[in-house]
Amino acid sequence: MKRNFKIVIIIGLIAAAIGGFVGYKMWNKPHADASEMEGVKVSAIDLYKAFETNEQQANATFVGKVLEISGAVAEIENSDSIARVIFSVPDATFGSVRVSIDKRHLDDVKSLAPAQNIVVKGFCSGFLTDVEIKDGVVVK
Repeated sequence: MKRNFKIVIIIGLIAAAIGGFVGYKMWNKPHADASEMEGVKVSAIDLYKAFETNEQQANATFVGKVLEISGAVAEIENSDSIARVIFSVPDATFGSVRVSIDKRHLDDVKSLAPAQNIVVKGFCSGFLTDVEIKDGVVVK
């Protein structure tokens, strides 16, 4: 009986060590960089209209994918640790296309100005009132 108990304890410790190692590796896994990936090319206006017209189809087409979005900058929200580029969507009732810039590329936003035409890559995360793009990178 004692022998079986020791075997169960040893197996449990080995399983806990493997689980801890896998968890550590997953936690410290580097984030994907959109600048190194091929993106689906779309204008900010077309992207917003796709979500506004048929959200389910737009989710299937864009969410979770790298998008290369072109358009005119409406506004730039910038602080020490976060930056967002908001694209101009003239016919939008309430929303816009909002790109949260990857922390590794915050300096790229400093040279941008409202009404400037730019291209940004990022991962589409969905639509609330705005089309949300995360981990964005200014391409040009």
